[in-house]
Amino acid sequence: MMESKTKGMVVLYTAASSMMLVLNKGAITLIPAPGLLLALQLAATVLLALGLHFTGRATLNLRPARPVAIAYSTVSCVFLVTLFANIKILEHAGVNAFIIVRSCTPFAVCVLDYLVMGRKLPNLRSTLSICTTALCCFMYIRMKSASEADTEWGSSSMFWVCAWYGLFVFDQVFIKAIVDKYPASGWERTLYQNFFAFVIAASALVFQPPTTLMADTSDNSLGWAVVLGSCVIGALLSYAGLSLRGDITATMFTVLGVGCKMFSILLNEAFLQPTSDRRRLLFIALAVVASALYQQAPKRAERKAQDEASNV
Repeated sequence: MMESKTKGMVVLYTAASSMMLVLNKGAITLIPAPGLLLALQLAATVLLALGLHFTGRATLNLRPARPVAIAYSTVSCVFLVTLFANIKILEHAGVNAFIIVRSCTPFAVCVLDYLVMGRKLPNLRSTLSICTTALCCFMYIRMKSASEADTEWGSSSMFWVCAWYGLFVFDQVFIKAIVDKYPASGWERTLYQNFFAFVIAASALVFQPPTTLMADTSDNSLGWAVVLGSCVIGALLSYAGLSLRGDITATMFTVLGVGCKMFSILLNEAFLQPTSDRRRLLFIALAVVASALYQQAPKRAERKAQDEASNV
């Protein structure tokens, strides 16, 4: 069973993830350069973490040990490389392909959880959960593609599909391993990852033509409010995600991510871009419910102790 604090983080992560979809859509119109927008969001997260520290609302270790700094700088690199592959798969294969591939990531992560992290394989309920989630995502995309086909399965798209899949699965297990090996508070993890990621992202902006970084900002207070909102919600999303990394398994975090993605799509299709096809909404809702039924697998040693206790 999850602790109440972990459940609260799940709610915060789900809410922040859903809002980021809408806010980023608005923010990118003002700042049509994803690299610059990402750098601003990373910087805002770092400033928020430091603000909490200096106001006494959180106590952070601002001078982590060398191994910790190296570990989280590596985490930042993996995070940014995976994000780049994310952009490329959307560019070459389309949103529909991305959703299908994203829904299939728990299958590989649960195997690595077993081989690397010492976890049991998913039980029957959890297996049905991830299979049903993937099937519902596939059915949703099948209906959606009939009227909005954007999936291309050429050689370049297949390359980025495979590259993103491998990087994402590695990202899920690698970050979980780092979090377990180097204990830190949620805000400390948030500060470390986002600080190193900001340094890399800001350095990359040197190669970006200045004229393409900003849209017309004259009399656009609403646009700047959306950008600010994306920075705040992005910081909360990072904090909730990195906090959960230490409390739940890599597979459960991956399944949670799929559920959040589908919940975001449900909100988008129900309110922002209303669809008349109720079957699509039904499959999205089923995917969200199915993902919520996943139960994280215990460690193999814990499972053995539970079995021995039940036989006494």
